[in-house]
Amino acid sequence: MKIMTKLTLKELVKDKKTFILCFISVLLSCILLFTVGLAFSTIRQNQINNITTNLGDFHAIIHHAKVSEKGNLNNKLVDKYYYIYQIEDNLYGISDNFDMKIEGKIPTNNTEVIIDSMYADSLKLKIGSTLNLNNKDYKVVGIYQKGFLNFTLDNIILTKDTEVDNYAMFFVYLNSYNNMNLDLEVLVNKFEIASIKKNEPLISYFDKSDDSPENQVYMLLTMFICLVLAFIIFFIIYNAFSISVNEKKKKYAVYKSIGATPKQILYSVFLESLIVLIIAIPLGFLLSLGFVSLILFIINNMLKGIITNIYTLEIYPTFIFVSLIFILISTLFATFSVARMASKINIIDEVKQTKKFKYRKSNKLVKKLLGIECLISANNVTRDRAKYRITTISVVIGIILFLVATTLLSILLYDIDKNKYEEYITVNFRPNDLKNTTKEEIINSIKNLESVDDIVYYTDSIYKFETENNFNNIISNYLIYFYVDEDNYNKIIDYYKNDNLLVNTLFHGKPVFDDEVINLDLIDYETDEIKETITVNTINDTNFLINKYGDVFRSFNMPVLIGKYDGNINNIINIYIRTNDYLKLDQEIKSIVESDNIYYTNTYVLNHNSIVLINCAKLVIYLALGFIIFITVVSIIGTISASLNLRRKEFAILKSIGLSNKQFNKMIFYESLMLSLKSLLFGILLFILIVSIFIKITMINNDTFENFLEIPLNVYLTPLLICIVGVIIIVYLSFLIATKKIKKDNIVDVIKYY
Repeated sequence: MKIMTKLTLKELVKDKKTFILCFISVLLSCILLFTVGLAFSTIRQNQINNITTNLGDFHAIIHHAKVSEKGNLNNKLVDKYYYIYQIEDNLYGISDNFDMKIEGKIPTNNTEVIIDSMYADSLKLKIGSTLNLNNKDYKVVGIYQKGFLNFTLDNIILTKDTEVDNYAMFFVYLNSYNNMNLDLEVLVNKFEIASIKKNEPLISYFDKSDDSPENQVYMLLTMFICLVLAFIIFFIIYNAFSISVNEKKKKYAVYKSIGATPKQILYSVFLESLIVLIIAIPLGFLLSLGFVSLILFIINNMLKGIITNIYTLEIYPTFIFVSLIFILISTLFATFSVARMASKINIIDEVKQTKKFKYRKSNKLVKKLLGIECLISANNVTRDRAKYRITTISVVIGIILFLVATTLLSILLYDIDKNKYEEYITVNFRPNDLKNTTKEEIINSIKNLESVDDIVYYTDSIYKFETENNFNNIISNYLIYFYVDEDNYNKIIDYYKNDNLLVNTLFHGKPVFDDEVINLDLIDYETDEIKETITVNTINDTNFLINKYGDVFRSFNMPVLIGKYDGNINNIINIYIRTNDYLKLDQEIKSIVESDNIYYTNTYVLNHNSIVLINCAKLVIYLALGFIIFITVVSIIGTISASLNLRRKEFAILKSIGLSNKQFNKMIFYESLMLSLKSLLFGILLFILIVSIFIKITMINNDTFENFLEIPLNVYLTPLLICIVGVIIIVYLSFLIATKKIKKDNIVDVIKYY
């Protein structure tokens, strides 16, 4: 084996391109799997940190027990516990080992107390303040978070006093993470009269006994995604080593001709694989650490001042170990499959190359329609399918990886956008209530703000209506009359090419009025007097109103009449503001809205934290998608480049018999197109199979299944269309890049040495 070791190491140094391809494939696989493991580790631990900060790190609170019953907790199920006991009303004493995480310090005597944050805010108390309770002064030495006290401790004041045998609350920490829910039930049954409040969010991260249908679904989906990922990684590595073996077939045949055994050939391939792994695994782990750290740095900067706990990189050994096992198993199976192929090489066949391809009759129709270049490409593909198999598998794997990742991430983005709050900025006032200014001054002042892009203002009234025209059933014969500012009213009139008043006639997707022109009597709904008789043109197309004025003309269960505001109506004026800098607007508009009886609402500012969190989540999703696309593209380009390099002699022969560069480019185009279409067919079929299994798993739980059914079809179609166009472009560009150097080859040298 020493000789094979020397030969293998020598070949690695000599044939660096093949080694680099294998190394990059394994490295990218390591980065992908380690990044997934680190991401899960980090998310898991930071969620636990948030829970322990806001709710506490204990596993449960036992209520309505006596202090004298604390001996029931001295057993093998409990790691530790502390307790508080009632002294009077909402004043409680603490045990000696009290261990709550607080701001400040724990009381050491009966003149010191700690209080919850909401209670402190309501009384404007700080650490060091004095609190008078039942005619006794206490010094506030600490403040605990209100969220922590969602376990019925809100507004409870804690001090250190002589222990009495009153009702107590025990904060319990369990010894084992297995069957935590069952252990807590056993504990509470030991007390005479007691109830238990579990720290469910924390327990859910540790207790494996939760077998609810929802948890089963998510567990199975996670396992299935991991299997798909392992399948993809296996073929990425398999392809790289297959190319390496194909390039070295002649060398392996020579080794066998001078006495090398199949076992030694196997050893050579495994040694190469081992060297790649030894370098790729630690480097991949370090690069994934850097990648995740960079994402966390960006997230922490975006969320500065919003979150209490910054996100830190965490390494949960189980996730990293699972990632490592996936890498080793994938590499082992891929190497073994390739090594067996290498050990079975036939010496005569490889030296003579007699089994290169099978003869098939040429298709004359292809030549007639698309030319000799397409015929050569078609013959290449049909005569020697094995030659294209590795490349096809690489592209198919890339397609599956991209589609699975983008579909899952698109679902996440859809879920984020679906739960998004309503966004608008409004100023409302009644002209008669203004004392220090006028409505014109307010409107002009807002218009002239630097941060304002556009405004729409209007007032409205609700009328009953009567008409001789036919109209469909609606809730009642009421309509809402919008009096819009002149600029925006003219825009609406110009869009519909009509100077008459317009009425929105869509109700539940159907026109309210059947006629194009109708006469309406507008009736005051309080006095039943006819206010106005008007003739209007009906419109069924409201896209313009929804697209341009969606925040104003939202859905109503009544027709909407649109008119021009003439300034004589004293109803409430509503101003909708559009801006690209809502924080700057919030500062600029304060002097205007604080000057009089004006109501100002900026939901962007109110939900600023949510906006930043949503943008942060989207950034992470896009970064993950970009990383996956990068791996996919690199894998495809690397495989195609290596495969075409094996065909340099074939290309040289074609050029020697008169194939011009123009014809060569055409041949490459047709070949890349055939490869793309073939790969897309297999890739999409396999993706449909994966989606089918995915949906089958969600059907275990009806709620989960129904949630997936609610997702619009375009969420799934968009990644598919991007994939189809992207694959054709990437494969063609990969062919062009790979053949750029081949075009410059010396025909004689290539035929002689390859």
